[in-house]
Amino acid sequence: GNTFGGAGAGISLHTGADQYRVEQNWICGNYSQGDGAGIGHFGLSNNGLIEDNIINFNESFAQANPVDGGGIFVGGKPALQATNGLLLSPGSGTVTIDANLIRGNQAGAGDGGGIRIYQANGVDIANSLGDVGPWYDVRVFNNMINNNSAGLAGGGISVQDSLRAVIRNNQVANNDSTAT
Repeated sequence: GNTFGGAGAGISLHTGADQYRVEQNWICGNYSQGDGAGIGHFGLSNNGLIEDNIINFNESFAQANPVDGGGIFVGGKPALQATNGLLLSPGSGTVTIDANLIRGNQAGAGDGGGIRIYQANGVDIANSLGDVGPWYDVRVFNNMINNNSAGLAGGGISVQDSLRAVIRNNQVANNDSTAT
């Protein structure tokens, strides 16, 4: 599959896809001029699961406005209105990325060849400053993330503007960043 803009050439998940399950798929050879060539989760969709997939040889590339996430992109949308006087993303919702093989993907001019996590938090944190309210988190567990590349940063994994990313028990090996 191909996309021109948007997110996710192989599988595209957008705001309101709460409690989705993407399990036991072979996602291979997709190209996107948007974020997340293999799987793109863009917007607020809470309690998503990406588990036990093979995500191989997908590519995101746009020269003028670099795009991110060759294999998987998880990100919140830009702010629509001010919250507590700040322009904050609604966030991505809580997402678990577990037991996937993420190999040979490329973010040709962007960040996160294997996985890109961006703006997972925002309004959720501002709304809970007075207590320990629920913050969204992105959990990356038990994955094999190998031989991916990025044109900017994070050949394997790139995380930005996300306060609760938990990356544990993964094999992250032989990934490259060309830092161009």
